[in-house]
Amino acid sequence: MKISVLVENTTTDGALKPKHGLSLYIETSRHKVLFDLGPDDTYLENARKLGIDLAEVDTVVLSHGHKDHGGALAGFLQMNSQAKIYLHKQAFEPYFIRVLFAKVPIGLDEGLRGNGRFVLTDGVTQIDDELFLFSDVKGNFVTKSNRVLLKKTARGYAQDDFAHEQNLIVTAEGKTALFSGCSHRGIANILCRAEAHKPGIEAVFGGFHLYNPATKAVEPPEVVAGLIDELSAYDAVFYTGHCTGDKAFAHMRDRMGERVQALSTGTVIAL
Repeated sequence: MKISVLVENTTTDGALKPKHGLSLYIETSRHKVLFDLGPDDTYLENARKLGIDLAEVDTVVLSHGHKDHGGALAGFLQMNSQAKIYLHKQAFEPYFIRVLFAKVPIGLDEGLRGNGRFVLTDGVTQIDDELFLFSDVKGNFVTKSNRVLLKKTARGYAQDDFAHEQNLIVTAEGKTALFSGCSHRGIANILCRAEAHKPGIEAVFGGFHLYNPATKAVEPPEVVAGLIDELSAYDAVFYTGHCTGDKAFAHMRDRMGERVQALSTGTVIAL
């Protein structure tokens, strides 16, 4: 299994463009998967420079309905004519972030709703013996950075419950890896549920949402420390970036050592 980071907030290579968002290219002997697309065509530019032909992608998984993970969806549909796109049935609902007194839209392009290539998910979806999706995570991750994220309902704005968030487990070549976009429901909760579905997770990829890019606020040290305690109970290696934040990453690295690795645009991991 090979994972290439096409989009992340930072870059390891000056020839590759960083962008606030996430897009991971996952290659197994049977599949070429895109887990999230990032906000725009940055993933296309970087894939070309890395020699990755995205026209050959057979499966796309969108982790949730925020545009920094799925803003490039329209462009992907034009350049790739074969891949099925798996997204939660609530992914096209209107989502917002509260910035001071404003409510800024951060949802997907609702004009794409109903495309025949979309596979709408809910609960668990076994795509095949390599790819497994789940959104039945128990509990939530109550943090400052999650509280400013909203959804619009018939009664007005409400705090997002992240029911639209789904996660991917890939089992291939004797390895099992978990992929989570922003882990809004809490990476510890997500990993616990992943282990219930597919025991023996060896690697975890994604953002852990310990940082709010709009306000630059970092979660309090006690929140990060509590998460570290929970994650330390597992044997997995954690590859993280995007919404984890530099300070939280440094704290995790200090406590967990090489079991925590940084994701950056251009990073390639072979499992």
